[in-house]
Amino acid sequence: MRIFKLGIGIIAFALLLSACKIGSKTVAANVSSKAELSEKEQLDFAYLFFDAEKEKILGNDPQAALKFNQALRLNPRSAATHYELSQIYLRTGNADLAEISGLQAVKFDPENTWYKLSLASVYEQRGKSDKLLELMQEVAKSAPDNFDNQYSLASALAMSGKYDEAIKILDKLESQYGINDEFSNQKKALYLQMKKPEKAIAEVRKLIEAFPDEYSYRGMIAEIYEEMGEDDLALKEYEELVKADPDNASVYFSLAEFYRRKGDNARSFDALKKAMANPEAELDLKLQVLGSYYVLMEQFPELGAQALELCTLMIQAHPESARAHGSYGELLLREGKATEALTELETALRLDKSSFGVWNQLLMVLNDVRNFKRMEEVAAEAMELFPGSPMFYLYHGIAAMQQKNYTKAVESLEAGATLTVANNPLSAQFYASLGDCYHAVKEHSKSDAAYEKALTFDASNTYVMNNYAYYLSLRKEKLDRALELSTRSNELTPNSSSFIDTKAWIYYQRAEYDQAAIWIDKALEAGGMKSPTIVEHKGDILWKQGKASDALDFWKRAKELGGAEPELLKKIETGRMPNE
Repeated sequence: MRIFKLGIGIIAFALLLSACKIGSKTVAANVSSKAELSEKEQLDFAYLFFDAEKEKILGNDPQAALKFNQALRLNPRSAATHYELSQIYLRTGNADLAEISGLQAVKFDPENTWYKLSLASVYEQRGKSDKLLELMQEVAKSAPDNFDNQYSLASALAMSGKYDEAIKILDKLESQYGINDEFSNQKKALYLQMKKPEKAIAEVRKLIEAFPDEYSYRGMIAEIYEEMGEDDLALKEYEELVKADPDNASVYFSLAEFYRRKGDNARSFDALKKAMANPEAELDLKLQVLGSYYVLMEQFPELGAQALELCTLMIQAHPESARAHGSYGELLLREGKATEALTELETALRLDKSSFGVWNQLLMVLNDVRNFKRMEEVAAEAMELFPGSPMFYLYHGIAAMQQKNYTKAVESLEAGATLTVANNPLSAQFYASLGDCYHAVKEHSKSDAAYEKALTFDASNTYVMNNYAYYLSLRKEKLDRALELSTRSNELTPNSSSFIDTKAWIYYQRAEYDQAAIWIDKALEAGGMKSPTIVEHKGDILWKQGKASDALDFWKRAKELGGAEPELLKKIETGRMPNE
């Protein structure tokens, strides 16, 4: 059990303040023992010790530990050196050595309280409650009027399960220093650990009497009653708190949770609405509530309406909060309301341009709704604010490419690719997009090189494999490589009509029309009957198989599906393939 955090924290803080004093005073005492060290040994020891101190101050713990150990070879009885090593070992996670060195420090300077407190912190971290208690009893006995020592002794007693004794010390401290939140809360926690909730409640009521304007204490009592299963008494305390402090937002969060546990979802939601509408309520708590809704909505989508209502109340309470607008934008996206989400995300950035996540989310939405002009503008601004972030260069490049501004697209994509380090999927995206750009401007050697580079970063990227293979087939170049890529993409992503069509078209360009026919039929079965391109390809293959009438039927179907390429219209008009 870890109830008392303050006591050991005070110990650690005091040790930090006194570390330099310990080193200088104790070293002087140790090296002055001429019976043990010669004058030269004393000087060598002092040099090594202070050199180690310098390394410690610079944050070089391994080197400091090495030099402290070298100093110990000269003077193995130096308590200060053992203490410093214990601190380093504790800081670097070697609790075994920290304890050994701490024990040595206490052994060679048993009157030094700071060394004992340092060893106590090691015992606490290692969960050695019996040793911690024994040591703290010794420390507290040596200075019975020292507040920190007495408080830390109470902590050690609690860790050892001696709750009654810990409470006695806290009572004594309370009589000396007066009633305060810290003492009463610690005693409350101990009484609850002892299964004595009535006494825990009495401690809180003592706080209410001492601090009548601190209404949150009633909430503590309500929570204890809840743990006892006394729901009626808990509700009474909550209601009293609402009467006494109707603007206290935290009580509505507590009430919402109370009603939720009782299964009264309507009242729970009403309490949540009051909390969300309160501008004094912590925004972090409101965002946590919404976060829990996002999780629940995966299983219960109907909760989306409630989440939207709560978000609206939060925005009304915090109209100038970028985080509130950003969260609302995220919820709107989840609910498929992209247009409204864009408004909220833009508002969030107007209020605070520092959120990388909101910039990224806004650009994703703009890409999804295909507003490439605005996407390019937003990405350009993001690039200015986050010049070292490659993602924004990718968005900018894609937006420029979609607007057929290939020169600008290539410039952004190449810059982003250079910035990308140790992120193979992102590097693959950059080079795949560069391949698309170069293909569009018919710089085929650069396009091929970019696709090959993309595949070195992501050898299983089926999008790259398929596009690269298809473009090679259109050019009737490197058809063996195209077939290799297409075969692999179909293995990784089976039943994709587009991928299957690519393989059919490669066979077509290789004049292997029977294989082309097999694969184009597979593409049609996988959903290709809705694609004018795939249906047109079926007609072309039929023509090559000498089935002119069937070919014309498929060309006409392709036109009905939206195909309007001049070559398709010419085939329908003439009833034959061009130049044949």
